[in-house]
Amino acid sequence: MNCRNNKKKSWIFWFLMLTLTSATLLTTGCIHPEQPGFRMDIWVLKTDSNGTMEWMATINDDPNNRGESIIQTSDGGYVIAGTGTDVLQKGPVPAIFKLDRHGSVKPVIHTGTSPDYGSSITTTPDNGYVLASYSGILSKVNDNGTVLWTLPLHEGLDWWKVTGIPGGGFAVAGGNKVVRIDETGKILWIAPMGNNRNASIILGEPDGGVITGGISGTNVWVARFTNQSKQVFETTIESTSPAALYTLWISPAGTYEIIYGSTEYRGDEIHGRWISNTSRVSLAADGRIIKKQQANASRIITATDDGGYACSGFAVPEFTEFKQQGTSDSPLRLVRTDREGNQFADINYKIGNNGVVSSIIQTDDRGFVIMGRRNNR
Repeated sequence: MNCRNNKKKSWIFWFLMLTLTSATLLTTGCIHPEQPGFRMDIWVLKTDSNGTMEWMATINDDPNNRGESIIQTSDGGYVIAGTGTDVLQKGPVPAIFKLDRHGSVKPVIHTGTSPDYGSSITTTPDNGYVLASYSGILSKVNDNGTVLWTLPLHEGLDWWKVTGIPGGGFAVAGGNKVVRIDETGKILWIAPMGNNRNASIILGEPDGGVITGGISGTNVWVARFTNQSKQVFETTIESTSPAALYTLWISPAGTYEIIYGSTEYRGDEIHGRWISNTSRVSLAADGRIIKKQQANASRIITATDDGGYACSGFAVPEFTEFKQQGTSDSPLRLVRTDREGNQFADINYKIGNNGVVSSIIQTDDRGFVIMGRRNNR
């Protein structure tokens, strides 16, 4: 074999591994920067329904700044579950970042004990928030930043997800279990799943039930529970290469819509490329797979009110799929599809320095908010 080709292949391999590792660390929040001058910015970009940028806000000047997920509040503003630096503990703690509907940044709320990271957030009927953390601690916080109660689940480290339940209370997923709690933080029930399960998404159903999903080995799975903790179904979708569950939503027709993806390296020693395979699966109320098709999607994705979906990311030459981490010359992209998965919009935004995109939502005016972070050192 030609030594020159060997060196080129090796260089490409390690470059891609470094890129993937950096993106993973930035995305999961496991970097704990202590270098002098290191600062992370959280950026939030708002578009109208046509994808035209209306404003872009920046939350900066903190070495531990990162946002994991963003939601819209009843007053039209936004709250972000993320991480900041506690000035007394001098380390990363869960944080709630708030913006009004015009992108003006409000004071940050810090909670918890360092080191820990904010991972998911939901609003409460009394205009407060319930924040889930990486270490499995739930905190109810009012709008002024006062912690009203905490619930330590003590189930190891994982990116716990929390959602409000129609009719009251909350549900949390992390690791291999679902936990249902009431408005006071009392545990109502715990539903364990197989030891090889790892939950990454949870939704509340109109009847008070819960739908959740995640990965198991190389496969993805979805499970549904009643409001009384009875498991209605658990469906596993097999994959030949390691897969990730991108999104899950309930359609107006009552089906459970799933988009997941897997990535594998194909090609020869000179012209290799990372190929992404993305699929959409529809499940019936009893968990039966009723439809499966290829999807035009990326990892950062949200369902839209017209039955389609929108996704965002950066175009990187070595990959067929948008990536969460871009390079200095990679534009941020917003792609929209109709309910059949046909693309009808692809819009680019020049947002400056390379960064990581971590969340996208559709807003009450049918626009979009895209959130990410970047090193401003």
